Amino acid sequence: MDETKLRGVAAQLARPSGDEAETIAAAMNEANAAITARTIENLAPQAGETVAEIGPGNGALSIPIIKALGDSGRYLGIELSEEMAQAAATRLQAAGSTKIDIHNGDCRSAPVDAASLDALMAVNLLYFIDDLPELFGQVANWLKPDGRALFGIRSPESLNAMPFTQFGFRVRSQEEVETALREAGLTNITSSYHDEGTTMLGELEIPVDSIVIDARSR
Repeated sequence: MDETKLRGVAAQLARPSGDEAETIAAAMNEANAAITARTIENLAPQAGETVAEIGPGNGALSIPIIKALGDSGRYLGIELSEEMAQAAATRLQAAGSTKIDIHNGDCRSAPVDAASLDALMAVNLLYFIDDLPELFGQVANWLKPDGRALFGIRSPESLNAMPFTQFGFRVRSQEEVETALREAGLTNITSSYHDEGTTMLGELEIPVDSIVIDARSR
């Protein structure tokens, strides 16, 4: 795949748009199914809670959250892509009776009240954030006392094997993410590593893994 195509793939992964949006979303759902399921499992959403997710895509992988929150819960999705935000709103509102709010825009300008969230999660998002301390400071402000923040990422070894990640991806180690969380005031940080084997990208065999990082607010 030439550089122009690789740049296009990287841009679409960061923000699906146009005619390719649904195709990219389907591919992302397939690639992210395992890491998202593990992150939701660690998040452990409970009935009646208020949970935010940054980057839910078209919402297909977020349905287990809606089911867990039930009638009295609230789900806030923060999605940069207009196409994905619309798809997520439609899909998740049909998935249950949880109150659904989808904010289409940058997560750093999302209208979230201080101490309003029981939990927050994001999967494969941190590669597209310039300033981790800024984001994590916002997350710490949004969470209620002892609120939960879960982040699913790939290891640098896995990401660096994907040729498109050289264009616009900020590849960060688990240690770098954990340090930024601590500096933002989040505590009780734990991580779990999962080897997902390999996947094929054209003729290229790529190692795939997932790291789920769990933190708490004070």
